[in-house]
Amino acid sequence: MKNKWKQFVIYLTGSIGLIFPLLLLNSCSKTGVSEDPYIDPHIIFTSRRWWNYDIFIADVYGGHMTHLTKNKWLDFNPTISSDGSKLAFVSDRDGNREIYTVDLIWMDGYTQWEGRNLTNITQSANHDWTPKFSPTSEKIVFTTYFPENDNYDVFMMNIDGSGKTNITNSPGYDKYPQFSPDGSFIIYQAWQKGKMEIYFSNLLDGNIINLTRNTTAHDIISHGNAISPDGQKIVFTSERDGDRNIYVMNTDGTEQTQLTRHASHDYEPVFSPDGLSIVFTSERDGNKEIYIMNNEGNNLTNLSNNSGDDWNPRYYPDNRKIVFQSTRDGNWEIYMMNLNGSKQTNLTNHPRTDYSFVVLPLQNP
Repeated sequence: MKNKWKQFVIYLTGSIGLIFPLLLLNSCSKTGVSEDPYIDPHIIFTSRRWWNYDIFIADVYGGHMTHLTKNKWLDFNPTISSDGSKLAFVSDRDGNREIYTVDLIWMDGYTQWEGRNLTNITQSANHDWTPKFSPTSEKIVFTTYFPENDNYDVFMMNIDGSGKTNITNSPGYDKYPQFSPDGSFIIYQAWQKGKMEIYFSNLLDGNIINLTRNTTAHDIISHGNAISPDGQKIVFTSERDGDRNIYVMNTDGTEQTQLTRHASHDYEPVFSPDGLSIVFTSERDGNKEIYIMNNEGNNLTNLSNNSGDDWNPRYYPDNRKIVFQSTRDGNWEIYMMNLNGSKQTNLTNHPRTDYSFVVLPLQNP
């Protein structure tokens, strides 16, 4: 029995569900089933397979599927702690969108997964979005929307919801924060003079810097690994040349360098776990495809090469596979393929919408 915590994680947005009875994560509790670390790699994603959008967990071989949250509310946007033990997600079960956590327990056998100790960690009257764990899993950054003045700010809090701090505290839109690999800073998306810019916040001294300083066009960070594993580079999308292309810059905003040059759109770039390559979505073939290139913009290759739309690529943590979204089966599904584009496999394989996936961390790789 290999104890290799090969895991997976999910992201994107949600819509609305219908009405119907309740409840959620009722512990199957003391079933006598082993709670050892799970064997096979898994993904966590959002799907509307019941009466609304819920959180599901599936192994990447299509053998098992766990319906983790099962209730009449909207649950989406899951993210996982660095050790794979705690899941955070967004839910509207209290009348507004808030961030909840559960302890994620591998049960093995028929039950597979169980979520215990459900906790509303934001408990605010506003709308809370896009949680991300710090590398040590001690903190969470997230976005809060204030309807009364149509404003978004980036907040940080402890894992139990205490110590909530408004990091940006500005009158504009500040959204989609993500931690650096060492947890010393975050980057986030901000709107200045009607354009999207990329900002840096040093968590040690509170210093905030506009990295892109480009008020003529949108500069957009991906919701995946926009920061290189060594914390030295940021990959992003810019419209400064009239269409969307991939750029890279130092984390202080210097040396902004264009990597792709094409009349069609290139976007959603993310760094590989070793930082040597970048995977992204491109429309240069007339539809959305998944491309890969090295971190200098060379050796571009179409990996997905399919007539359906393929987008939102993320590296599998072992740096050997890529997980992505596809409509090739007539609806939104989550697929996985090898790093060379071979063995493209439908992981979710259901007629309803599957989306907002993330990749679970590997333990003892």
